[in-house]
Amino acid sequence: MKKLLAVVLVLCIAMSAVLCGCGSSETEKAAANADKAAAKGDPVDTNKVIKSDDKYRSFYQIWIGSFCDSNNDETGDFEGIISKLDYLNDGNPDSGEDLGVDGIWLSPMMPSYSYHKYNVRDYFDIDPEFGTLETFDEFIKECDKRGIAVIIDLVVNHSASDHPYFLKACEELKKGKEDGYAKYYNFKKGADMTYNRRVTGTNYFYEGQFSSEMPDWNLSYQGTKDYFEEIVKFWLDRGVDGFRLDAVKYFSDANTDGVEFMDWFYKMAQGYNPDVYMVGEHWDSAGSIYEQYKSGMDSYFNFKFATTSGDYVVSARNGMTKTFVDSLKKYNDNILKRNEKAINANFLTNHDMPRVSNALDASEQKFASALYLLSPGNSFTYYGEEIGIEAPNTTNDASFRTAMIWDNDNLPNIWVNGVAEVEPNELGGVKQQLADKNSLLNFYRRTLKLKNQNPEIARGKITGVMPTDDTYLGGYYIEHEGSKLLVIHYGGTETMSLKVTDDILKGAQFRGGLVASDVPEGTKAEDYKVKFADGTLTLPPNSTAILKAN
Repeated sequence: MKKLLAVVLVLCIAMSAVLCGCGSSETEKAAANADKAAAKGDPVDTNKVIKSDDKYRSFYQIWIGSFCDSNNDETGDFEGIISKLDYLNDGNPDSGEDLGVDGIWLSPMMPSYSYHKYNVRDYFDIDPEFGTLETFDEFIKECDKRGIAVIIDLVVNHSASDHPYFLKACEELKKGKEDGYAKYYNFKKGADMTYNRRVTGTNYFYEGQFSSEMPDWNLSYQGTKDYFEEIVKFWLDRGVDGFRLDAVKYFSDANTDGVEFMDWFYKMAQGYNPDVYMVGEHWDSAGSIYEQYKSGMDSYFNFKFATTSGDYVVSARNGMTKTFVDSLKKYNDNILKRNEKAINANFLTNHDMPRVSNALDASEQKFASALYLLSPGNSFTYYGEEIGIEAPNTTNDASFRTAMIWDNDNLPNIWVNGVAEVEPNELGGVKQQLADKNSLLNFYRRTLKLKNQNPEIARGKITGVMPTDDTYLGGYYIEHEGSKLLVIHYGGTETMSLKVTDDILKGAQFRGGLVASDVPEGTKAEDYKVKFADGTLTLPPNSTAILKAN
């Protein structure tokens, strides 16, 4: 039996609602509704969403070729994404009819002969499989209408082996010319462990850390920097809000200090858009990621907490949220030491790893989503994660990138690098889950709404953890611009009651709760909720509560 905690003291409850842009009668009505909701223990239904106008966002990662196919050519495209934007964000923050994301990260979209597009041959265009620059412009226009920030995957470490610069470099090297296009890449005479890809017909070798079809750029060469400055300006002028930088771990080599390069890259982009947002992929240990923040760049993905063996998934499975909270605070403290403006990048899985549903059941997936979506910083939800899509196997990258399931009764005909025919999703497609109030999708929608109603969650700093001896109870304090929240996660197996005191949180107001576990047989759904009344917080198994100091 997991240990229960009861701290007995008295709390005076105060509820208030902050409403903007309403007339006096509307304000009074909304306030009255908020009071009623609070009395019922569910203010999420009436509290207002605060629309983001800064870098803090709830991102949704779209693998373009797998998301939605508009023309039945077995490949997703921009027209398909446009047709599904209202599913993600309908432009009305309080409608409750969308997922609630306000940022999109697009997988590589530039011309490439591979299905994954990480070997780019032209950085100034859209791959024809996905559409044209004109359809991309229309996509940006529709995102702007909805307040969605868009970042694109930018491959800076390497190009395709059929990129014009690489082809010209190889032709010049065959003639012994080393001071032309060869400067854009890392070439040398003779092979070694790093330079182990031969230029056909020569004794020149090049660095290609991923494959011979992905030659590494020479990031220390000014010509390469000038080229990427043109690329950055091109896409920022086209309306993108920032970039996800691929494989930043590999920017460092014999010629380049990766952190220094990223410092230059970020400042260069800020010269074109001071509010540009960047997040780097540095798949490594926490300590190594901490050091990357010295570059001054906004974010690096939090790989320590992600993947099917990371802190979010492990904590969702074993319920030990006290350890999770302590670890989260330590991680946030360490990145802020390196960069006081650091924005943690929280996620469960992405296109390079097995899906979370391969590791967790539905209720565990709900709890894991609450843990990462309500962590300070930006969240990144991999498409289909919100409906529990499962990878058909865990050994093939393409299996992690299968088609989005909009309707289990009308499966998409999308081809993903030889992966078997699309199977129905065990938990149902979007259509089926929208009709089920207890579905994983509706849990995501509620969690994101709760996050968006409390902007301190993303923007605040963890200033402490709630005192407790219960391994299965963890809480952290978030402070931002004079406002203080307490986020509590409980992973026990039985409902517990927690007496909240002014020592825990002064004048606490209940902002909302989430319950990830299934309603037990014989229990009414309305009774199986997070509740806060007379100073007592009631927490069912695998639940989350948000309290705000008065």
